[in-house]
Amino acid sequence: MGRSTIANAEGYFGFPELKPGNYHLHVTHIGFKSFSKNIEVNLGENYLEVQLVESAILLASMTVEANPFKNGPLEQSQTILILDREFIQKNNGGTFANAIEKLPGISTINTGVGISKPVIRGMSFNRIMINDRGIKQEGQQWGADHGLEIDPFDVDRVEIVKGPASLIYGSDGMAGVINIAPAAFKQNGEIEANYSGLYRSNNDMVSHSFFVDGNEKDLIFRARFTAQDYSDYRVPAENFVYAGFLLPIFDNRLKNTAGTERHFSFTGGVQKNWGYSTLTVSGFNQQAGIFAGAVGIPNSYNLRHDGDHRNIDIPRQDNQHYKVIWNNNVQLGKYWMELDLGYQRNQRKEFSLPHTQGVGPNDFGNLALSLNLDVFTANMRLNQQHGEGGQSVLGFNAQQSVNRHSGFEFLLPNFQSFQGGVFYFREQRINNTLVWNGGLRADGAFHDIEEHLQPIFVRLEPTGEFDQRNPDINRSFFNISGSTGVSWVFKEDINVKFNLGSAYRIPTPIELASNGVHHGNFRHEVGNPDLVAERSYQADLNMALSKKKVHISVSPFFGYFDNYIYLAPAPRFSPLPGSSLLWEYRQNNAVFTGAELMSQLAIFKNFNLSFGAEYVYNLNLDTGLPLPLTPPFSTLTGLEYKIPEINKQVQNLYFFVESRRAATQNRVDRNERVTEGYHIWEAGLGWDLTFKNNTLQFQVSGQNLTNAVYFNHLSRYRLLNLPEQGRNISFSINIPLNIR
Repeated sequence: MGRSTIANAEGYFGFPELKPGNYHLHVTHIGFKSFSKNIEVNLGENYLEVQLVESAILLASMTVEANPFKNGPLEQSQTILILDREFIQKNNGGTFANAIEKLPGISTINTGVGISKPVIRGMSFNRIMINDRGIKQEGQQWGADHGLEIDPFDVDRVEIVKGPASLIYGSDGMAGVINIAPAAFKQNGEIEANYSGLYRSNNDMVSHSFFVDGNEKDLIFRARFTAQDYSDYRVPAENFVYAGFLLPIFDNRLKNTAGTERHFSFTGGVQKNWGYSTLTVSGFNQQAGIFAGAVGIPNSYNLRHDGDHRNIDIPRQDNQHYKVIWNNNVQLGKYWMELDLGYQRNQRKEFSLPHTQGVGPNDFGNLALSLNLDVFTANMRLNQQHGEGGQSVLGFNAQQSVNRHSGFEFLLPNFQSFQGGVFYFREQRINNTLVWNGGLRADGAFHDIEEHLQPIFVRLEPTGEFDQRNPDINRSFFNISGSTGVSWVFKEDINVKFNLGSAYRIPTPIELASNGVHHGNFRHEVGNPDLVAERSYQADLNMALSKKKVHISVSPFFGYFDNYIYLAPAPRFSPLPGSSLLWEYRQNNAVFTGAELMSQLAIFKNFNLSFGAEYVYNLNLDTGLPLPLTPPFSTLTGLEYKIPEINKQVQNLYFFVESRRAATQNRVDRNERVTEGYHIWEAGLGWDLTFKNNTLQFQVSGQNLTNAVYFNHLSRYRLLNLPEQGRNISFSINIPLNIR
């Protein structure tokens, strides 16, 4: 129900005025394993004794919890990684997606430094669902150059489900789900404020974020404002090769990669003993330059330094994402009802020069493409506890989308889309060591896509004729999916989880009806109106050993995909200027398999070693080739030493060193580049400084400390042979203020 409290020095805590019913209690403390238990509260006073188990593992900011509804003990259901605010702050790279890529199985697709999106087990775009405050984040996520429009400072808790999650969340949960949840509410009478600042030397990024959170007589409120500004970023190279030409990089900076961001959110509502109801209004505003050589054909002239590393020129993106979310959590006897309603408006504008696209004077000026998406979402879940050993969830999801476009270019037509589904999930304890879960889901959807006629220009002058870029398309879909799994606790220290699931995904309007140059991908993309829904059959195994000084988790996975949708080059050239080959959406059968390893070892007191590894193997069963944009095998090794207390003023001093190794990715699709492996280093230190009953948190860290020249296989600038960022020094400060 969103409440939190802090135990006193003797360890006593309490939640006054709770209604009789079933609740889920979660207890955490640094140096101990987290504790989770379902409890039934009756009339009168209720007492509970909790004894935590000591753990020498210091990485308390990353834990493993229960099922997606957080209603059961830790050994139940799917494995979910939980990241708290400490982890996000420590790894803030300017975007939310970059903050979570240190987890095994998580990668990012980047366009420069301000635009990134997550990849789970080699899959991204509409195969990953991002839920913000219970509402599916809907934007133009089908594009590799379309970033995840989430304020990285406005994230308090992240729950990551890897593997099929379509049963509970819907079509786009085929590869996994990332849930972004707010912090627990303050106690009555508490008011806190917070300032977070960040500076990154590579692109002179300056970030400021202000936050206030309080509870006044059960009226709860939160507000945040974030501002980020950054300049052209630096690379450890003075030139690059594109289409056989050696082109310069002046001052080691990529021209026109600067950006500016302004974000806000406000939450208000009530919290009572029956639950809570809150309304959140938020806005994401970003203006980001696109490297001058990314649209059209790069040449020495348009790459020349213009005298200002902070100006944002053409080509550029202007992105706005506004959300209104109404969250309700209501106790109905022994049931809990969760009702989330949301409205989103995503406005994406891309600016470029018309003549570079073969277009003359037009009514849109330099506005190449404008996509305006309105989305209405409704989710309801009814949770029931079946004694100490079971629980069930009955729910539905519904979503209505309307997209409108403008600009002198064409890529995606106007469309309306609806999709919705109902599901039932049950989890039952068989005995003290074995837990079973399973469920079914039924979904329906339809797309109403409008015909688009594009004016034809000859020598930059309109001819009065039109080219049909796509016809009217009306498609409907229906799917049934299900999943089941078991969790076996062996000798208390070993937990084995095995899940089987049949997931699905309906083709999106961009896959059915696109027909234009997608500059973020440097190609002409053509949809296929005859695509059918994808179907996957996936198996996920997680084996975890957790002792006082060691934690090891191994997660192999396998998936067979029927009618997997992907882009492939066609055997003909595009007739449009600024492009080469046509790329078509196709369907083939495919397999995905691989594994992740996550381990932590307390070598001695306050000194931890961590090691993570990930590998993804996929194969197009019809062509015999790998699928594109597959992350390479990589490892992340870290050492951390922590001194809990130096004196009353300086506490929680820690040092860390991390080493990332990525293998050469030579398993590539046709016309996809092989990317050489790399080895980069990161290190840093942080500490808390107590000042007048407030604790200031500082961190200094360095990324790519050796200024290595390396390429990220998933970077969109990889297609231009542009290396990743050079050496970067980051400074961060966090100042919490206890107002009352």
